Amino acid sequence: MSALAPMVVVSGATGFVGAAVLRQLVSRGAGAVALVRPTEDRQRIASLGGYQTVSFRRLDEPGLAEQLRARQPAVLIHCAWGGLAGAEREAACQITDNVPLTIASVSLAAACGCRQWIGLGSQAEYGNPNRVIAESAPTQPTTIYGKAKLAAGLAALALCEATGLAGVWLRLFQIYGPGDVPQRFIPYVIREFLSGRRPQLTACKQSWDYLYIDDAAAGILSAADGSTTGVFNLGSGQTWPLTQIVGMIKEELGTPIEPAYGAIPYRPDQVMHLQADIGKLRAATGWSPRVGLVEGLRLVIGWERELFAASHKAG
Repeated sequence: MSALAPMVVVSGATGFVGAAVLRQLVSRGAGAVALVRPTEDRQRIASLGGYQTVSFRRLDEPGLAEQLRARQPAVLIHCAWGGLAGAEREAACQITDNVPLTIASVSLAAACGCRQWIGLGSQAEYGNPNRVIAESAPTQPTTIYGKAKLAAGLAALALCEATGLAGVWLRLFQIYGPGDVPQRFIPYVIREFLSGRRPQLTACKQSWDYLYIDDAAAGILSAADGSTTGVFNLGSGQTWPLTQIVGMIKEELGTPIEPAYGAIPYRPDQVMHLQADIGKLRAATGWSPRVGLVEGLRLVIGWERELFAASHKAG
């Protein structure tokens, strides 16, 4: 496995994935700089130490590149992306805000002296092939979110090439873990069961690829060596029927509540089989997932139980 770069800048460090990347950098004793807007909620990293913070309002604002250059960064990992929940994925901000932000992060990486830029894409860039997906698969996104990710990745890697940066674009599949957005499938099901309600679900015949958050962060950092380039899938490489995942959650919680399968219709472009071929990233970096789904779900359930108990105690 390639050695981790000595100083890494992380944008979007307060988000679900960005915070996990920052935590792993700190735990490994690596140099880490978190780019944080003054208005961002820092709850995910509030108890974390061992990193530097640089506050900004715009990535192209005067003086920001100089502040970072003084810290001699080798890699910038761009995790920032707005509008990740529900209907926001079809909003215009996916194009008007996120694509320019991604391009600006590449320019910042070049201006502050980095050797490598890493951005986070999505399986949504592939659209709905319903099969095991390698990086060579056609990109046919069906959502504005997927189209924005594809456009951002293509533009960013082209700018990396033009400015002499090693560029990496990681297409993330389904990432889960403690601290995820409550509206996502796994935390939603857990919270509904804990609250004594029937989760309102589709028929859940889909089989999806889920990767635990710590494995995702490790996969991102495996490419952060200052020289790796290319487009890579980041997933577990395995699939589970959603009915099986719900059943595992139900069993772990010991609840008699039955989910309401079929209460929500499938989307017109519903992905039924979502599975990453992760061979390219494994070959390039030596990375492989370590946390199995059973263990990962137990960790999420334990975390959600603590939150649930704390909220009821406070109430």
